[in-house]
Amino acid sequence: MRSQARWIAGCALATTLAGGRASAMRETPVQQSDHAARRDVDTHRLFTPPASQTQWKSRRKELRDQLMLGTGLWPEPKRTPLKPVVTGHIEGDGYTVESVAIETFPGFRLCGSLYRPRGRKGPFPAIANPHGHWPNGRLQVEPDVPKAPPAPGAQGQGKANLPAIGANLACRGFVVFAYDMVGYNDTNQSDHKLAGSPEAWLRGVSLLGLQTWNSLRAVDYLCSLPDVDKERIGATGASGGGTQTFLLAALDDRIKVSVPVNMVSAHMQGGCLCENGPALRIGTDNVEIAALFAPKPQLLVACTGDWTSNVPTEEWPALRSVYALYGAADRTAYAQFNYGHNYNIESREAMYAWFGKWLLGDENRDHFREAPLSFDTAAMRTWRSGVAKPTSGPQGNAAVLRALVDRSEALAPAPPTDAAGLAAYRKRMAPAFRRLLSLPEPASTSAGRTAGGALLLVTEAGSAAEAAGVVADIRAKRGNAATELLELPAVAATEADLWGAYSLCYNRTPAAEAAIRIIRAASDLRARTGKRVRVVALHGAGPAALLARAASPDIAECAADLQGADGGYASALRGSYVPCLEQIGGLPAAVAASAGKLTLGGAEGLDWLDRLAPLLGGSLKRTAAPLTAADVAR
Repeated sequence: MRSQARWIAGCALATTLAGGRASAMRETPVQQSDHAARRDVDTHRLFTPPASQTQWKSRRKELRDQLMLGTGLWPEPKRTPLKPVVTGHIEGDGYTVESVAIETFPGFRLCGSLYRPRGRKGPFPAIANPHGHWPNGRLQVEPDVPKAPPAPGAQGQGKANLPAIGANLACRGFVVFAYDMVGYNDTNQSDHKLAGSPEAWLRGVSLLGLQTWNSLRAVDYLCSLPDVDKERIGATGASGGGTQTFLLAALDDRIKVSVPVNMVSAHMQGGCLCENGPALRIGTDNVEIAALFAPKPQLLVACTGDWTSNVPTEEWPALRSVYALYGAADRTAYAQFNYGHNYNIESREAMYAWFGKWLLGDENRDHFREAPLSFDTAAMRTWRSGVAKPTSGPQGNAAVLRALVDRSEALAPAPPTDAAGLAAYRKRMAPAFRRLLSLPEPASTSAGRTAGGALLLVTEAGSAAEAAGVVADIRAKRGNAATELLELPAVAATEADLWGAYSLCYNRTPAAEAAIRIIRAASDLRARTGKRVRVVALHGAGPAALLARAASPDIAECAADLQGADGGYASALRGSYVPCLEQIGGLPAAVAASAGKLTLGGAEGLDWLDRLAPLLGGSLKRTAAPLTAADVAR
């Protein structure tokens, strides 16, 4: 049992804060394998800290690439002009606040409050401040009650006074941009249920991705201000804003100090569409994502009354172990308080002091006590009474979603138009397909795509008897032990199979699992025989084999039955559904990325394949009829 709320920062700082008894730690076994059972948002998972900095740097690159794909940042959208508009200005006691709108992509406006020091000259450090799921968003004000020893999990002290963050930091010499989540306050061109479907996630379009893009553009806006020091930028937010904080810190190198509040947990990863994205947490968790910020200064703020109750004994020690690899254990800390889910005055004061220490060089915590301030939140709205809201740009969920899908389609790497560009395209796309499948980079790759000498025959469960006979016949006639049969579970999936409890954020789909099994079987066969592998995939296993071929250096040639896959959502469900597949070009990209001979059955009447055929030339053969085991025997 913990008896005090604490702030611990290694040897450099150890301060005890007043508090009551804490709740008992949950006794939940750590799940180290993501293959033992399907995960969801509440599945306990804590990453295993690496043994060396070298191991961590390799893992860091893989994980950062995975996050970029899952948030729609690979390929990265174009950073179009922000076109900032200021619709209001308020003079406060030691600070000013402006009502602002910026365009994060053409026609879509992110709104917020820009707090600045009053009567002082910069350049100032700056803070990006996303909010959580408070009813009034960035304008949530709950008065704080007088401090008193709290009961475990108490809800006192006011759960959140968010304008106090910007105003108090501005009074101490910071510029702060507190910006809306999608669907809150003035950022209401769509609501907060945008892009919640497997079809949108197939294209890499998600609410999480839009909000993460908005956060990146919020930092762009801060960096554009003449009174901001671009080398001193921090980020903080609580709850859903905490998720945005550690994602932004992991993805944007401009963030130098991070304070995610009440969100870095091993047993609850975020319960909203805006916190779960396509394939985002396959093989990882919030704690490991937060660790990507090492060795830059990071404070975890936690409480005893929500899912951050174990931070002192579980999440923070794992995080600190990564910092220790850099000799920077004193650059991370935690502050835990005996309250329920909050961003109350004690949590805020811990944050102020952390930013003061690392961005102002002031370690006197008494300089960062919160001043009592009042706010006219109606006057702080961007599109308040008397200010006309623009009607240009996409309006409504369907229009915003269409704009995001159009952007995703435009960003997908197009196959080259001539042979000269094909080699470069294939070199670029192999890592993209490994990223798509959440696979590490191979230990080594072989140059070229020479003919394979081993055979891997792949089929689905229920269709393996004939294939097994073919394998036996080949071995008997050719004396070739380098022939294997791989039987896969059913590859097709229904929307109901994929969607629910944000399953696609945490679990591989049947098609992704099939592709990985093919890759591993080919790798094992090559290791045993020393020969590169020919893969022949029958029935519904064909599309998965194409994904495997695009990602694996061990597969030299591939024959696959396409079953008339037209690249649409319905055909993806039949055998190739992997989140973000269309974001990187879909099955056409897999075919174009596959060097060596490629034979496709069930492949007539496909416009996308007709367009690729001239580029691939004689390396591509296709038939209208599906491939069968008898074809393999012949």
